[in-house]
Amino acid sequence: MRLSLNISINLILLLVILALGSTIGFFFVSQQRAILHENLSHRVEMIGRQVTSDVYTPLVEGELGHVARVLESATVDPEVAFVMVKSLDGEVLAARWMKEVTGGVQEFDFPVRAQSRESMARSEMTFGTITSIASGGPVAMIAVGIDLEPITQRERALVIRTALAVVLGSLIALFLGLVIVRRLLNRSITPLLDGIREITSGDFSSRVHQDRHREIAEIGAAFNEMAERFSTTLITKHELEETVARRTVQLRQALEDQIRIREALAEREEHIRLLFNSTAEAIFAIDRGGTCTFCNPACVRLLGYETAEEIIGNHMHTFLGHAASDGTAMEEYECPICRMLAAGHGSHNLNENFRKQDGTAIPVEYWSHPIMRDGELVGGVVTFLDISQRNMLERQLLQAQKLEGIGVLAGGIAHDFNNLLTAIIGGAEIALIDIPAETKGARAIHGVLDAATRAADLTRQILAFSRKQVLSMKELNLNDEVLSQSKMLRRLISEDIKFQVNLASDDLCIRADAAQLQQVLLNLAVNARDAMAPGGTITIETTGVVLQKSDRWIEEGMPPGRYAVISVSDTGSGMDETTRSRIFEPFFTTKGPGEGTGLGLSTVHGVVKQHQGSISVYSEPGRGTTFRIYLPRIDRIEAAQPAPEAAAIPRGEGKILVVEDEKAVRDFLESALQDHGYSVTSVASGPEAMEACAGTSFDLMVSDVVMPGMSGPELYQAIRERQPQLKVMFISGYPAKSVSLQDILQWDAPFLAKPFSAKVLLAKTHELMSSPAPAGHAP
Repeated sequence: MRLSLNISINLILLLVILALGSTIGFFFVSQQRAILHENLSHRVEMIGRQVTSDVYTPLVEGELGHVARVLESATVDPEVAFVMVKSLDGEVLAARWMKEVTGGVQEFDFPVRAQSRESMARSEMTFGTITSIASGGPVAMIAVGIDLEPITQRERALVIRTALAVVLGSLIALFLGLVIVRRLLNRSITPLLDGIREITSGDFSSRVHQDRHREIAEIGAAFNEMAERFSTTLITKHELEETVARRTVQLRQALEDQIRIREALAEREEHIRLLFNSTAEAIFAIDRGGTCTFCNPACVRLLGYETAEEIIGNHMHTFLGHAASDGTAMEEYECPICRMLAAGHGSHNLNENFRKQDGTAIPVEYWSHPIMRDGELVGGVVTFLDISQRNMLERQLLQAQKLEGIGVLAGGIAHDFNNLLTAIIGGAEIALIDIPAETKGARAIHGVLDAATRAADLTRQILAFSRKQVLSMKELNLNDEVLSQSKMLRRLISEDIKFQVNLASDDLCIRADAAQLQQVLLNLAVNARDAMAPGGTITIETTGVVLQKSDRWIEEGMPPGRYAVISVSDTGSGMDETTRSRIFEPFFTTKGPGEGTGLGLSTVHGVVKQHQGSISVYSEPGRGTTFRIYLPRIDRIEAAQPAPEAAAIPRGEGKILVVEDEKAVRDFLESALQDHGYSVTSVASGPEAMEACAGTSFDLMVSDVVMPGMSGPELYQAIRERQPQLKVMFISGYPAKSVSLQDILQWDAPFLAKPFSAKVLLAKTHELMSSPAPAGHAP
């Protein structure tokens, strides 16, 4: 709410008068109160001095009654409430109460001091009995109590009278001020307001009359001048409204267009920003001088920085550390990005190195393109990918393809070799039956058997390398297996080499083939021995680890979990990076001719992979080598069952059909079974077997799995349609669980892997012939 000038001036005048009157009243009340208190203090001091002088002699002489009479005759003031005589320790010796106290009491103390006779005489001659001259220490205290209520009432009355006087005076002054102000305002402001109202109503011919007061006259002159200008320059109201409306529409349309353009630009910028920030490719932009002007989060992450500000503003070779694929530093004139800036043509590079913030190099594939503005080159943009994972996968794929090809070759060689070994071992065993023991011929045949056995071990090595060897998996305690093999390993190592075994304190339970595990330890120990000449230390150590997803120092593809670890370390000559990258290749060896087959470490690699484990190697020239084998760890180990004692195989009876395309193996089978009492018919192919079954019923068919024309399982399925009671036993140079037989042998049937001895053949045949029902069944 707005106040009129009249009321505003009156309020200001009222406040000034009240402030002035309050100030005067405050000083007046303060002065009067000080006078009242000063008069009271003077009267109380006169009473105290009189009583002090009168009571000294009675106090000294001990006449307390006389002291009381002195107090009775003391001058009485209206404000005095009591007069007391107290000892120095506060005991009241005499007292007189003059009135009842109605308010607060204020006590004044006066000491009674010891006086000499001379001073007393001077006091009486000079001052009478009113005052005395102190000449010694206090002997008592005179306490005079003052009732404060009377003086408080006088002060209150003083304040009230003063306040009434201030208010009354303010009202009178205010009334006079209002009369004067109103008269002045009505005489000067009213004509001014009337003239202004006429001008604002549209009557620009009206003028404000001049006033005798200078300020009012200046306001009137200003309004007159304004009215004069409006009357000469003002356009009509209708034209002005049309012009303003038309311009307003134009401005509103322009504003809406501008808003739409800005929103579209903001949306487009946000879309581009999201694309740059969301892409997996690292992107950075540079100006013509090679200084970075932009980089996306992927670029910051791949180069190992925390924020983009650490890259932007730096020259690209400062934060890239550009190098060729072989790691050699790249000069600026060799850099394809610099050549792009110079020539204005983009480039695509498949394999070069960039450097991360911590100095490590990462292989990258990158594209560089020029940025053109109005036909002029202003910079470039580079997009790159970290191809570390791709390079590793390519190396793994190449290695896997190489191993797979060699494995297929090794499996085929092992198959043919097992056929030969079966015939050799079987023929030798049959020959030993008719040759007396301890003869030269018997010893020669035993030599043949030993050689064939070693050849069979070599075949198993080849199958283990190709991961086609059938494993006999059992639950083992790794510590027990290492400890049991340590005595044999000590005999293989020369005396000048120190051999140490450090076992974990906890049991490390795994599922493994004990024979294959022995082969792994043997190969690693022999390699370690050959790497040290002369002397050194071989250490075999076991421990348990838990691998997390973040453990990147193990072979890629190994799942996280609990593992038992075998470490075989030596202090030998070590290996360089080139040698270390090839040690698991078959037939690769650093030994001289005739000193090694090159299958030792490739066999170890194959066995470890068959056990779902992994192997890593660390080596430096002159600092030795350490192999670490990781095998999946299990929770417990089953109690070992005692092996049953081998019993003599009784002679058998019945008709057996032998189907084998390899003549030497077929002759061995026929001879071994006939010598043990069976009636045997042997054929070389499936059609011959079908012809033999046309007129004869057989109890058992012993058949090779892979044969020309018709496989063993196909033959058995065809014969069982005629002879449902026929039992079967398959034999093959391939293991039953190998990839080569998976599409042929599709059900669980009795199987013997070549090479096998006559004793194993006869034991399996007797087991099948004693079975009441056919052991094989069609899928």
